[in-house]
This record gives sequence, structure tokens and C-alpha cells, in this order.
Amino acid sequence: MKKFVATISFLSLFGVSYSQDFGASLLVGANFSQIDGDQFAGYNKLGLNVGIEIDRALNPDWEAAFELKFSMKGSKKIVDPDIIDPTLKISYNYIEVPLLAKFTRFESITPYSGVSIGVNVFNERDDNGIITEEDKLKSTEIGFILGATYNFTDEWGVDLRHSYSLLSIRDYPIIVNSPTWFGRAGWYNRLFTVGLKYQFN
Repeated sequence: MKKFVATISFLSLFGVSYSQDFGASLLVGANFSQIDGDQFAGYNKLGLNVGIEIDRALNPDWEAAFELKFSMKGSKKIVDPDIIDPTLKISYNYIEVPLLAKFTRFESITPYSGVSIGVNVFNERDDNGIITEEDKLKSTEIGFILGATYNFTDEWGVDLRHSYSLLSIRDYPIIVNSPTWFGRAGWYNRLFTVGLKYQFN
């Protein structure tokens, strides 16, 4: 984590001083996540999402950007207090590099989409207090991103995005009647991220 924070600080200074053609932003937010395929529904797992963005204008309407982020994903089973039921929480933490295309024609709202490549740096499964590691989790994740930023000042904005794994994140036997997405079986990270964006000038 210390190395990640140091990298963010370095990229922040780099993005500000390297060239007037490039911009840099700090991103801090929260993930509301679930895992499609684990048979638990709901965006119940809360996690941190923090990083740095470097962007460059391609023309008056389009901008390219890449980010370096630490993202806490997973899922959590909501327990009914009236029923004796085991708890379950799955925590998957990634360092990610999203690559984004942004449409900048609008004055206040900037929609965008792209793909991300993530490397898992920590994973944990909590079964009613019994902590284990997910040995079948894949080390990398490729995801799709769709989102928008509402810029309420020249420096500050509110960012909302939806992310979804394009490939299964875990080697897992197919369960009869397990949830699928367009006919695909497996486990897929799905999450909404809400956060603040600060643009360095």
C-alpha cells in the first residue's frame, strides 16, 4: 500500500509538471460491488476506490485518459437477524489501469467508456469468521467501464461509473441454475463507483 501511495504522489507531480498538453486528477471514491455467479444478489460490499488520472485532449470533442487505481471489490451476504444463517464476505483488492475515451463537448457533464486491466493484490473469504484465501481466483481481470463526471467547478467533479468483468475472474465449477450473463457461466465483478474528482491546474 505504501508503494501504491508513493506511485500516486509521483504521477500527480508528473502530470502537473510534464506538459501543458497533459492533465492530472486525483480520484477518491467508494465501490458498491457484487459478484455475478456467487448466487448472492445486491451491491452490498463497500470498498475504497482511489487513484490518479492522466489525460490528454485529442481534439475539441474527445479526450484520452489512463488511470492508476486501488480498488476494493467483492460481495457480501446480507444476513436476516431473525434467521440463524452463516455470514459470508468476499474481498478482492486490485491495482487497476483503466484506459478511457471521454466525450468533452458538453460543458458540465463528461461521459466516458473504456476497458481496465487489474492485478489482484489481496483476496480473502470470510465464512462466518473462518478466514481463508481464494486459491482459484485469477491473478488478472479485464473489465468494461461506462461512466460520467459532473464538473461543478473547474477543479471539482462528481464521478459515477459502472464496471463489469469481461472474463470470469475465478476458475469455478459450473453450478446448475447458477446465474449467467448472456449465457456465460463463471464469476464476474460488477460494481458502481461514486466519488470525487479533483483536477490539478
